[in-house]
Amino acid sequence: MKRWLIVFLVLVAALVAGYYWATEPVRYMAPARADAAARDPFLAARTLLDGWQRPSRRVFSTRALFPLPATDTTLILDEYRGDLGRDRIQALLDWVAAGGTLIVAARPVYGDQDEDRERADPLLEGVGVHARRLPNENDDDDDPMATMLDRFQPMESLFLEYCLGSDDPEMQRQCERLTCEAPARAAPALTRDFDGTPRRLQILNNLVLLYSGAEGTRMAVLADNDQGLKLIGLNHGAGLITVVAGLDFWNNDHLHYFDHAWLLRRLTGDGPVWFVQGIDMPPLPLWLWEHAWPPMLALVLALALWLWRRLPRPGPLWQPPGRDTTDYLGHLRALGHFYWRTGQGEALLAPLRDAAWRRLALLHPDPERALALAAERLAMNENELRAALGPALKDRPGWTRQVAVLQRIRSRL
Repeated sequence: MKRWLIVFLVLVAALVAGYYWATEPVRYMAPARADAAARDPFLAARTLLDGWQRPSRRVFSTRALFPLPATDTTLILDEYRGDLGRDRIQALLDWVAAGGTLIVAARPVYGDQDEDRERADPLLEGVGVHARRLPNENDDDDDPMATMLDRFQPMESLFLEYCLGSDDPEMQRQCERLTCEAPARAAPALTRDFDGTPRRLQILNNLVLLYSGAEGTRMAVLADNDQGLKLIGLNHGAGLITVVAGLDFWNNDHLHYFDHAWLLRRLTGDGPVWFVQGIDMPPLPLWLWEHAWPPMLALVLALALWLWRRLPRPGPLWQPPGRDTTDYLGHLRALGHFYWRTGQGEALLAPLRDAAWRRLALLHPDPERALALAAERLAMNENELRAALGPALKDRPGWTRQVAVLQRIRSRL
């Protein structure tokens, strides 16, 4: 038996060794759905801040942003925001003047006409900053070739074959540019205003900033490239407002390039950092309830009162009287059975005993003399009467005879 066990173990070891000798491990990649944290464009920046012992969070609404946090917090507002409202903008500027740090991405204004100024960002208007989008020479929006390619995606290969085989040199150059040339990028923005060292920032849009000056605000930092200003730092009271042409340099794909991580550490201070994304004015009903709930409540009450007075109110419904089918005798029997089943025979007997004693008291004031007179009139034994007037008996037949005697005393005397 022991020999067979050794042979079995040797065979298993040989099979395992043969498996690893005859096979080769292969690694493969399987698609997986990214979790909610991976869809955060600033996940890398927040992870870096956590490593620097600076807690960070994401804010998606004005209700979460207001009331504003302590002034040691850094607020980073992206460009996807609606009109915050005059009161909230003033509260935000007052918060910066009290020592807060605000980093805000500019929103573009197309053109520089007076009517276009109405679409400017009111938040940046308050500190004298405007944003303007430059025309992109590589923009394909007005290119007929690019438009045709976009509209006929299923026939793209056939169209490119015809285009590249054309005898027109201009058409061939356009096709080569569309299919082979990478779009040109603007040079990184350069600044020496932070510490005298050249710092480079890559902002990939065609947005430039214009500073016209504002009361109580002083320019401190500038970063520009061949397109124009890309970053403006303003001292506002005791705080700092940094306006950038975009926050792309802090997203997950660009944070590790140039001086982007250095700038994040330089501008965010030592306190918490809030990434405020996509905030907008609250819905109109919610805004009205927050700012005008007394008149709204009064209006609702007035409407309810008007409806109560106007709606017809029918009288009570008439119901025919029903027949009285109550069985009192059955109810009394059920009640007595319940008392006896629960050991409460004395409760049933006490009222009848009291009535019997009142009858005996009418015969004579002395109880003993009254019992003698009652026994004589009822033709019963005096001891039987005395036992019936005592405590309730526990057995059912005795208790029934006791009730019969007491009933006889009450009804015949």
